[in-house]
Amino acid sequence: MDRIVSKKGESRVEFRVSKEEKELFEYAKQLKGFKTFSEFARFVITKEAKAIVKEENKILASQRDKELFFNALMDEEHQPNESLLAAIKYHDKLIIE
Repeated sequence: MDRIVSKKGESRVEFRVSKEEKELFEYAKQLKGFKTFSEFARFVITKEAKAIVKEENKILASQRDKELFFNALMDEEHQPNESLLAAIKYHDKLIIE
């Protein structure tokens, strides 16, 4: 049974694993030099969670970019704001003169 128990600003996470998984985890913990299993588990879970979030954010940004590009191609884009219009005028001034 997986569960999370909170105590004094900290949370406790418990989950069940097979005997083979526990042996693998303990061996990896020793190889990496962690003193406790909790320390090792926090390190590995945090590292993997950050990697998942980073990859998901990259995918979301990529999807947003695709939507913006597609909308621009399909002429569904928004009108340029004042800053962009000023930049275009500045660019044209530099090129023409």
